[in-house]
Amino acid sequence: MTIREILNKFKWHPDYDFEKVVIVYIDRPKGFSELRGDEIEEIGHKFLYLYSGVAIPMHRIVEIRYGDRVIWRKGNVGREEQA
Repeated sequence: MTIREILNKFKWHPDYDFEKVVIVYIDRPKGFSELRGDEIEEIGHKFLYLYSGVAIPMHRIVEIRYGDRVIWRKGNVGREEQA
């Protein structure tokens, strides 16, 4: 699954609460930052568009969590937990 597919699943599937999604991304020059699903206005093909007006490039995402579970982590392709 791609990052976009994972996020869309959590956003639109009735069994999930998108507010429980946490995304860790490379935030230059700070290092790493986190955002919650309820901050995302649109899940684009190459960017996440936030309500704040910020656009986060998909290639900067390093981890997706749902609650306490790591769902996807960059570099663990094929070994991530399934949502």
